[in-house]
Amino acid sequence: MKELKKPKLYRKLYQLLKFLYQTVDNFEKQYKYSLGEEILKLAWQCMDLVVKANALSKETKQGKIRKLSIAFDQLKIRLRMAQELDQLSEGQFSQLQTEHMKEAGKLIGGWVKWSNNE
Repeated sequence: MKELKKPKLYRKLYQLLKFLYQTVDNFEKQYKYSLGEEILKLAWQCMDLVVKANALSKETKQGKIRKLSIAFDQLKIRLRMAQELDQLSEGQFSQLQTEHMKEAGKLIGGWVKWSNNE
């Protein structure tokens, strides 16, 4: 499937994953294999939940969408911790927020709202 045909949330999370791989690679050793791996794991979990939810019928999506929302919130907390532990610079954290997290959060929130109305 061409990249343009993928859902917008999928594309946003894919971009986020690429950015995270580049930044986690620069974490200090004591954080790279704990906090860094947890960040990547949660980002992949979010991506996997989007893929799974898109494959389900409208009636069965709600549980996956709820799990996605929770995993995304957990990811945001860990990214904040990485920034506070100086593993992400202010610029990197700002870029994460403006280019990746903000729009992905809005898309997830809209999907949650949609699923609650179904």
